[in-house]
Amino acid sequence: MSGYVRFLILILVVFIGVWLTNTFNPALFTKENMEETFKKEKTINAVQKGREQRRLEAEKVMDQF
Repeated sequence: MSGYVRFLILILVVFIGVWLTNTFNPALFTKENMEETFKKEKTINAVQKGREQRRLEAEKVMDQF
């Protein structure tokens, strides 16, 4: 490999390392935070299912007319 390619790979590795260091938040991985996230996801899924059911019911009613 030429020196230029090695230099670019080094720059890329350093950039990825700096990005990971700045974006990684260990507080997101606490038990309480994970449980809260799961509860939010369950709520969002329940709301989406309810909306889909209401849409299908409304569609059925409209098809009857």
